[in-house]
Parts: sequence; structure tokens; C-alpha cells
Amino acid sequence: MVGSLLKSVMKTAFDKGGGVEVARWMNRKGLRILMYHRFSDPVPLARQLRHLREHYSPVSMAQVSAWLSGGAPLPENALAVTVDDGYRDFYQVAYPVFRDYGIPATVYVVSDFLDRRLWLWVDQVRHAFLHAPEQSFVLELGGTSTRSFELASAESRRRAARAVTEAAKKLPNAQRLEFLERLPGALHVDLPAEAPAEYEPMRWEEAREVASGGIELGAHTRTHPILSSVASTEALVDEIAGSKRRIEEQLGRPVDHFCYPNGSTQDFTDAAVAAVKAADYRTSVTTEPGLNFPSADRFRLLRIGVEPALEDGYFHRCAAGFGV
Repeated sequence: MVGSLLKSVMKTAFDKGGGVEVARWMNRKGLRILMYHRFSDPVPLARQLRHLREHYSPVSMAQVSAWLSGGAPLPENALAVTVDDGYRDFYQVAYPVFRDYGIPATVYVVSDFLDRRLWLWVDQVRHAFLHAPEQSFVLELGGTSTRSFELASAESRRRAARAVTEAAKKLPNAQRLEFLERLPGALHVDLPAEAPAEYEPMRWEEAREVASGGIELGAHTRTHPILSSVASTEALVDEIAGSKRRIEEQLGRPVDHFCYPNGSTQDFTDAAVAAVKAADYRTSVTTEPGLNFPSADRFRLLRIGVEPALEDGYFHRCAAGFGV
């Protein structure tokens, strides 16, 4: 309690004492790439984008690619915005706000998700736990251990879903897919064939609309596996190059940018990077935190995770690159 209060006081003093401005100035030569996922309310997003417009130089990933390939330098305090997955709430909630503030963004979409051939597996796990009839549950994970979960409240169900999701990420891809097939039956839940409204993807016509309105569309694989767990080179190429081909078919324009699912260093391999290069992408992004400088590897770019619901001071510190 005392520690939390002290941290709060120190953060307030940092913000009011000009700490954000100092961090912004010290990091002015670095490129910040912000990473969003979901959007539910345009008001906090508008407040964030207004801050970015006032204090930073928004750039597109096309400009980033040109800069890292020896082209025009980026302005000081350059900042790129990226959005992962391709949920429909980007089109419904966020796109009008980005358009109003004239801030470019790159949305990395899962092509089979937009094709409605699947809904994202992490959402399936969450949905299954939230709708399970049991109040407790024991699940075998990967054939090596069992875990017990209490499902007495919505929060305990969300915790269980997060724990199971993190465990599933560590499985080889084939085992993860088998686990996902077993999970609904084990929880006595019928999963809808298509994503419920809260997990719905953009429609292709909406993707084409935003692509015509200043938003870059990038690829985020076909099915969103952990690429380091994909067993064969053929499957890896299909996920990486196949998603690019499908999105290009639908948009009628090149897709130059890629995003590694989950995106930490253990989630993709040198073989995945090689497949990204072979597919003629121009950049790819991770979820590893940090700023990017001219010597950055354009196929392992760092990002800073943010969401619209963040407290203003914390968002300002993130954008300034403080502590990343």
C-alpha cells in the first residue's frame, strides 16, 4: 500500500516536473513504434492521438522502410502507429479517429480471420472459459501435467483463460491445435463457428476502404500460430507468404509489412525471418520493447505496447520512450 502510494507520487512528480519532455528530447533521434490491439471507445483514443499530433511527427511504415533502406531521414520524434490482428473494432471505432487526426497507421491482419475461416484462438479460449457451466475445472496441458482452475467468478475465469493461453503458446503447433479441438468438449461449451460480435474481424470491403483512406494493411500470418512452434518450412512459408498473397488479392495493392504473432524473441526463429525476407516484405515488427535507430534490423523492429484505456500520464511516458 505504502509502496504503491510512493510510486504514484513519484510518477506525478515526474510528469509535473517535466520528466516526459526531458525523455522525449533525449529520445528525439529514435523511432517509436506504438502497438495497439483493441478499441471500444473513440474518446480516449482521440485524446491520445491529439497528444501524438501535438508532440510527435507521425510517420508511416512505408517511410520507416525507406529510412532503414538508406532513404530520406525521419524527422525528430518520429512515431509510427501499428495495430495487430484486424478486429472489426478498428474499422468501427478507431479508423474515423485516425482519419480525423490525419495520423497514419499500419494494421497487421490475420488473413484467414478476415476470410472468416477461423476466429483467433486466444479468443476461443477466453470465450470457452467465460461460458463454461462448471465452477471448477481440471485440465491436462500438453500431456505432461494437470492444472486446477476455480471458475467461481468472471475474473477467475479470465485468469484461467490467460493461464491456459500462455501454456498453449509453449506447445508445438500441432499439439496446440489438438488442445484447442479438445478444450470446448472438456469445458462442455459449444463454440460458435464464426467469431461472436466482440471478437469479429474486419470485412474485406472494410479493409479495402481503410486501405484507400491512408491506412497501410500488413500481414500477421494466415492463422496466428507461434512461428517458432511451426514444424515444417512449408508450413512456415504458407503462414508468412500465404497471408501476403491473400491480402494482396483482396486489396489489389502490395503488402510490404509483416508482424510476428506474439512477437517476443522466443516466438519466432531465424527461419521465420528468412521466410519474411524471401516473401519480399520490407519490414517486420516484434513485440520486444524499445526505440529504433538507423542501425536497427528492419526485420526485427521494436515496439511499445499501448491501449486506449491507459492512464494519460502512463501513455505520455510510453510515447516519450521513458523506461523502454
